[in-house]
Amino acid sequence: MDFSPASTVSLSGESLSNDFKPVCDHCSSGILRPTRIRTAFWRGDSLVVVQNIPAMVCPDCGEEYVDDPTVVQLDRLRGNGFGTVEAVTQMIVPVVDFGGSG
Repeated sequence: MDFSPASTVSLSGESLSNDFKPVCDHCSSGILRPTRIRTAFWRGDSLVVVQNIPAMVCPDCGEEYVDDPTVVQLDRLRGNGFGTVEAVTQMIVPVVDFGGSG
C-alpha cells in the first residue's frame, strides 16, 4: 500500500482521497510520515546495513512500517546473500561484551 501524499489509498475496496492520514497502529496517536530508514542483517559473521528503505514512520513512538513489495525485495536481497548489490560505503561498528559489563 502506498501512503505517499499524492496517491489514492484503497482500504477494503473503498477509495480514499489524498487527505487520508494513516494513524500509527502501535501508539494510536501519531500520523505516519513517509521517510527513508535503514536496517541491518547478519550474513554469517558480517553485519550488512541496508539504507534508503522507503517506509512510513510514526513521529510520536518511532514505529516503522514497510510495505509488502519492499519487504519482499529485502527478503530477496537477504536470501541472495546481498551478492547482487555492491556496497556503497563501509561502517565501523562498536562491539560491546555484555558478559564484561558488570
